[in-house]
Amino acid sequence: MTIANDIKLKGGVYTLLLTPFNEDGSLFDPHSMSRQIDYILESGVDGLVTCGKAGEFEGMNLNEIEEVLDFVLGHVNGRVPVGMGIISVDLNDAMKAAKIASRKGANFAMVKKRSYNDLHSFFLKVADEIPVMLYDMTNEGKLSMLHDILPIVNDCDRIAALKVSGDIGSFDVLRHEANSIPALCGSDMYSLITYLCGSDGVIAGSAAVMPHHEVILYKLVKAEKWNEAREHFYNKMLPLITFITPDPYAFSVAKHLLKWKGIIDHATTRLPYPKADDWHLKEIKNLATKLEIIDK
Repeated sequence: MTIANDIKLKGGVYTLLLTPFNEDGSLFDPHSMSRQIDYILESGVDGLVTCGKAGEFEGMNLNEIEEVLDFVLGHVNGRVPVGMGIISVDLNDAMKAAKIASRKGANFAMVKKRSYNDLHSFFLKVADEIPVMLYDMTNEGKLSMLHDILPIVNDCDRIAALKVSGDIGSFDVLRHEANSIPALCGSDMYSLITYLCGSDGVIAGSAAVMPHHEVILYKLVKAEKWNEAREHFYNKMLPLITFITPDPYAFSVAKHLLKWKGIIDHATTRLPYPKADDWHLKEIKNLATKLEIIDK
């Protein structure tokens, strides 16, 4: 496969792929992944990220991550940019994963650092291997757009995009900066608000479950149809987002929704992400049916 990781990312809707496993969770399920990818791409999204937090990076070893990435890249076949998640790592583990992403031909890596230590040198070294979508969070908390992130962006031309999850006020800071890279909202519940203050799109786990709604919202925003955008977001999207995004059950809930839609075969998650309780899933199913996310 040709290495294609100098692509320039644009704004839009980026989907965090879920990683489907077999029933006991021991193996990756490529057939379910192919159906998930096709379902998402049919909605018109602008990019995909595999093996991010929603893709259970933390529950897989590097051989499994390489297997999943290789399959996703082959199935997407250049239709949209594909990134690989590198989540909750410091430099040694980050570089091992980044070398896989670069060698296999991912367009970028979405990177979340474990600690605050040596942020600047960490991201520059990873970006030497592959362009980086810089996550504004570490396991120790959020990063400052002004003091932590922008100095890295200004010193590195391989930062491909920003994922802003920690502080939605960062978009207001970015309004006053001359940056050409897209800044994407990574907090699904706040996507409409961040569009109002200047985000260039979203990178969302909810876009794996209801990608068509995310694309409709983005198009309404780009057309400046704000009242229609509000109605669409508050009535069709936000009720489900509030149920499917909170940890630690978010990925179990999202996988069940895809299973109910007939897209993946099993809703199995791996530790550290537990299965959602039956009472939780029952109410999710009622809500998703009411919102016509799944059929009656």
